[in-house]
Amino acid sequence: MINKTPEVDTPSEPHQPLELPEGRLAYSSPDSNEIHIFDLATKQVINSFPLTNTPSALYTSPNGRYVVAIQRNESLVEFIDGGIYLEEHGDHHDLHEDAPTTNTFELLDVKPTHYVPVGEQALVFFDGDKDASADAGFAIISDESISETRIIAEHHYETYQHGTGQIRDNFVLATIRDVNSETSLPESIGLFEVHGDHFHQEQTFEHMCPDLHGSFQTEDYIAFACSDGVVKIKQEGELFTSSKIANPTTMPQGVRIGKFIGSEENNTIIGLSRGGVFTVNLETNEIAPFAWQSEGVTNYLAYSVSGDKEAVLVLDDAGFINVFDQHEQWQRTTRFQVINQIDEEKSAKLIANRAHDISYLVYGNTVYQINFENQSVNELITVEQGITNLTWLGAFEEEAHEH
Repeated sequence: MINKTPEVDTPSEPHQPLELPEGRLAYSSPDSNEIHIFDLATKQVINSFPLTNTPSALYTSPNGRYVVAIQRNESLVEFIDGGIYLEEHGDHHDLHEDAPTTNTFELLDVKPTHYVPVGEQALVFFDGDKDASADAGFAIISDESISETRIIAEHHYETYQHGTGQIRDNFVLATIRDVNSETSLPESIGLFEVHGDHFHQEQTFEHMCPDLHGSFQTEDYIAFACSDGVVKIKQEGELFTSSKIANPTTMPQGVRIGKFIGSEENNTIIGLSRGGVFTVNLETNEIAPFAWQSEGVTNYLAYSVSGDKEAVLVLDDAGFINVFDQHEQWQRTTRFQVINQIDEEKSAKLIANRAHDISYLVYGNTVYQINFENQSVNELITVEQGITNLTWLGAFEEEAHEH
């Protein structure tokens, strides 16, 4: 462990807004099992922790406190306490700013892959393994359950699949793969209701979704991406009904949406594919090309959602950040340069700060801080060994959404 920050607990006054810290970044380097914690206040690495294996991905727990360190090939998920979190006290919260520490909780299941946070919980989907005859499954966790070293609830299938799911109140809408299918991708969707520490399947939706990959939810709909379109599911109380939005005839042959980004508050979401970017209007059942590029731009290098989940951020191949606001029906509201010279050999990744209007760009071996209020870009840290994974840690206050 490198250094140690003093433990500071800051009680807040009832009904007074908290002064939230910028937080911390957790990152890993190629072929290394170490996780480094970079403090955004002191601008230095304050701790380093070894994982059991080199992580395949790093994520943040739903409330921002923990690093979720996925080690897919070793069928393991480990957690690191970032030290910054809010503790509820009646009508207010106390802010904790402690030293990062290791955590004994771990998930042991075959090939953890998709991590899907929704509100104060997250779903971890385990693909299973055809060659090892290991079945797929999913587990629900939260910051509270991680601190108590327990899973909230879990489900296991009777076959492997490269699947995903969406938490919805006391339900999970998750993928189902036919055991006789020739592909690892699922083709249908089931409704699973929580019963204590496990789930019961209550429904299989009638609309098929071949080669399913990618899901998203708004306040009104849950969407799943298929090779031939999008299955949307609407919830009314405990009643869930499905329908299908077909790919438009103008969509190029072989192109399909494989990932969604957007805002819970907007029923038009953005679908990403290798052949272009599309808008998917879940109210009017329309899929249309999304003309996001400025003149001279041909591709995007990285994308993410803003910390308040109100905007989509895109780094284009001219080195500019583009901000598309859901309140403006995904029209671009801001564009400014963050990289002066593009190097095709350098990879890029965008990570949002959930407490402030700031994002972090990993470009090559360097992390840059992007401040959207004054459109400034500052170099934070350069890591000689490189950066393969980065995630933000910290405390934030989020508006509650009712389904």
